[in-house]
Amino acid sequence: MSSDGGSDLLGPLFGDEDVSAHLSDRARLQAMLDTELALAQVEAELGIIPPHAVPAIAKSAHADQFDREAIAAAAAVDGNVAIPLVRHLTRAVDALDHDAARYVHWGATSQDIIDTGLVLQLQRAVPLIAQRLDRAAGAAATHARRYIDTPIPGRTWLQQSTPITFGVKAAGWLDALVRQRNALTEALEHARVLQFGGASGTLASLGDHAPAVADRLS
Repeated sequence: MSSDGGSDLLGPLFGDEDVSAHLSDRARLQAMLDTELALAQVEAELGIIPPHAVPAIAKSAHADQFDREAIAAAAAVDGNVAIPLVRHLTRAVDALDHDAARYVHWGATSQDIIDTGLVLQLQRAVPLIAQRLDRAAGAAATHARRYIDTPIPGRTWLQQSTPITFGVKAAGWLDALVRQRNALTEALEHARVLQFGGASGTLASLGDHAPAVADRLS
């Protein structure tokens, strides 16, 4: 017997291709790059960095342009993935506009980019999960109505018990699905928080502009 190390026989049974696309390594890097670009755009609007820096950053902020394996290897040395990503982004911007490269990641720190990027991923992935739960809840509701009078054996401790209807069982599924859907969307709302504090959490490098940058960036 041999193993190729990449086989996943059970993978297709679980998960969702559309949701997974938003939680992949590529999506993680892209969300972080989206954060970097948004930061540059806001800072340019507020006159903190020169507007000419934004086009080069925008052209460079695409995950497919970067070597993910190289970034992962560097992250093991640097301690997080944002440090090598910013380094790669800065080099890409520098190739287009040397002066613009000075303004990549201006006033931010690694945690800002990592955590805010994760929130962007959740904003993109969780609504898809909620849609799937809505679809499942709709199917359960249909069964609950259709089989409201259809008797089946109840179950308790892996044994048959007093009779119930299949409609009652489906209604139980519906209740659980709706509760989980509501809990999921509520959790997303609580998670939709901007992480932006700069090196020591005070945004000191942005001075009086700090509140305005944080507000527009969020």
